[in-house]
Amino acid sequence: MHEFISLFVIVTIALIAPLIAHIIPRHIIPEVVLLVAAGMVAGPHVLGLIEMTDSMHLLSELGLAFLFLLAGYEVDIREIKGARGRTALGAWIATILLAFIAVQIMPFTDIDSVEGIAIAISLSATAIGTLIPILKERGLMKTHVGFAVIAHGTIGEIGPILAMALLLSVRSTIETVAVLILFITVSVVIALVPLQARRFGQRFLHLIHMKAETTAQTTMRLTVVVLVGLVALASIVELDVVLGAFAAGFILRTALPAGREELEAKLDGLAYGFMIPLFFVTSGAGIDPTAVMANPLGLVGVVALLLGVRAIPVYISTVLSPLRKECTTRERMTIALYSTTSLPIIVAVTHVATSAQAMTNQTASILVAAGALSVLLMPLLAAITGAAIEAHPIEFALTHLRSRHRVSRPTQISKSRAKKVRSSQKRNESTKTDSSSTDTKPEQTRRPPKTSNAQKASNAGLSSSKIRKAGRSKDGR
Repeated sequence: MHEFISLFVIVTIALIAPLIAHIIPRHIIPEVVLLVAAGMVAGPHVLGLIEMTDSMHLLSELGLAFLFLLAGYEVDIREIKGARGRTALGAWIATILLAFIAVQIMPFTDIDSVEGIAIAISLSATAIGTLIPILKERGLMKTHVGFAVIAHGTIGEIGPILAMALLLSVRSTIETVAVLILFITVSVVIALVPLQARRFGQRFLHLIHMKAETTAQTTMRLTVVVLVGLVALASIVELDVVLGAFAAGFILRTALPAGREELEAKLDGLAYGFMIPLFFVTSGAGIDPTAVMANPLGLVGVVALLLGVRAIPVYISTVLSPLRKECTTRERMTIALYSTTSLPIIVAVTHVATSAQAMTNQTASILVAAGALSVLLMPLLAAITGAAIEAHPIEFALTHLRSRHRVSRPTQISKSRAKKVRSSQKRNESTKTDSSSTDTKPEQTRRPPKTSNAQKASNAGLSSSKIRKAGRSKDGR
């Protein structure tokens, strides 16, 4: 009974949060921040309306899996292979090195401990799954700013996921590498199945697509099978579920390189309608506000470290990138700020560390709260830089001209159309007259030019003085 009450509170928060985010002027507070904050207030540490039972933890894990499934699905393999991918990889390597150095310098942490490694990995992450809805809302997905953010976000999630598997594993390094190779091999084999099915299994694929819009919902069920199967495989080999979910997104993108609108709409409905909001609310429920308020300098310090070890390397990489001419200085700042947004990886890392009893609840609460604060601050600072306006310079210029001259666009269009109609009518009339004159009077000679009185008189042999006298006599009469 308590589980359904907790679930009702969660879905109610998920309903109210986007409405509040829409009411706030200029949408400066993302929906994710409201979900996390409301979960913290309704969680067991404050009001106690949400009870984190095993069922709630399972649903939260599924929400995390759907979040990374969509994040992996949005990744363009060509962007990772190109110059943006190499730039993002170099930025992340510099980030993880700076993160380890920062943790080593910090007085209350030890880089040799699981807690220190978890903090370093948290500082190097980028929340691509959280950023995609923000980029879509601001119209930046198909711009070079959006492409750069997605590239940095992709590497900023794959890198920490692999680092979690290697550095936070209970096995030896050799065993962990072998398990990772096995998991990647299985994922590649699963990704190659749709390619072979296109050649040899056209009837099977036709049956799947035919049943996709019926109650069978075959494509949706097949996607869920791949997702849950890889998550289960990751759990069996003692890897994090994030790795399995991200691999499932890659596989889905490989199977549908051009995308499928119907499937994407259904995935968005299930993921953003229920699973992903549930994950963010339950993540907020795990934050202990008293622990955060007991150490506010720790919260500010983590946010400052995120800017220092993540934003600065990303900015420098955009300056040194082969594609640096595409971006202005303000757009580079925007890319760096967006790439500093981090929350899901922090939640996953702290969950692994606290499950192993290697991280205190206070440290985990500060890290998750800092991740939620980064989701609020970094997109806000990125919007202030003005890159959202620079992404659409033509529209911005037209808007500026319209506001300056106070002339509406429909009026401009009607005037220009009227001018075009009048000019076309004149051309048609002149063309018709020319054609009619050449057809009806082909032998007609041109009229002689009109001559003035002076010319007529000179032609008659009169002198110029007589012409002037004749003019004066006319005036006298």
